[in-house]
Amino acid sequence: MTLRLALAGAALALLEACTGTPAQPVKQYELTGQVLAVYEARQELAIKHDDIEGYMPGMTMSFPVATKSLMAGRTPGELIKATLEVDGLVGRIVTITHVGSAPLPDTNTAAMTAGILAVGDQLPDAALIDQQDRRRSLSEWIGTPTVITFIYTRCPLPNFCPAMNRHFAALQKGLAADATLAGRVKLISITFDPEHDTPAVLADFAAKHDSDPAVWTWLTGDRVTTDRLAAKFGVGLIREADTPTEVIHNLRTTLVDGAGRVVKIYSGSDWTPAAVLADIRGVLAR
Repeated sequence: MTLRLALAGAALALLEACTGTPAQPVKQYELTGQVLAVYEARQELAIKHDDIEGYMPGMTMSFPVATKSLMAGRTPGELIKATLEVDGLVGRIVTITHVGSAPLPDTNTAAMTAGILAVGDQLPDAALIDQQDRRRSLSEWIGTPTVITFIYTRCPLPNFCPAMNRHFAALQKGLAADATLAGRVKLISITFDPEHDTPAVLADFAAKHDSDPAVWTWLTGDRVTTDRLAAKFGVGLIREADTPTEVIHNLRTTLVDGAGRVVKIYSGSDWTPAAVLADIRGVLAR
């Protein structure tokens, strides 16, 4: 079974910890798959793996690796057999055997190895096009606290891009309702499906979400630019030939302050607009 799930840019938390959950015994599972990216500094491998019997379906995500020696010689495209050790709630790779190599799928993981933005980093610039077919530069938003996320309009999973769109619509409403925030914060949604998500498509999509262009901007561009930018923000993308209208991806939303520096990164779709609004107030209170 293959699920259209997330390529995680950060260390893997396989399950959410729950207060009062009893300790679980250490378990080991056999993992087979392909290495998509090697993160030496974080001692992690991004792996597109098959079903892990008795544990999880096939998907693509990043795994911590137990020792530096296991990282030696690892290369993107490598086919491996590995042991995933799950200690309580967190998993890590504890053995790796090389079994071959294969061409990489169409992915932006190579760009991700150049470095993912972290808190305190400066917002990168990029030439893009907005929903009104105007050429824009990300540097235009420096000077205003901004929340940035990545989506594509054909996303079929309700808890992925549609959740981001709902969150941003709620943020827009929350900003307008708060006199201390209104007119002082911007929202940006960037597509990573530019072949389909033209300015005209984005304009129609923005209208369906009651997007106020003075607050919420939708951006597209050429695919090289949008893929590289997504990678910089920690969004991994995989496009498979048998499902060209779907993109396997993770979710990363970033709050940038008025100086253009990353203040906070929200992974997944579990964050709430209320929490982000509180973070924005903290930024403006500095």
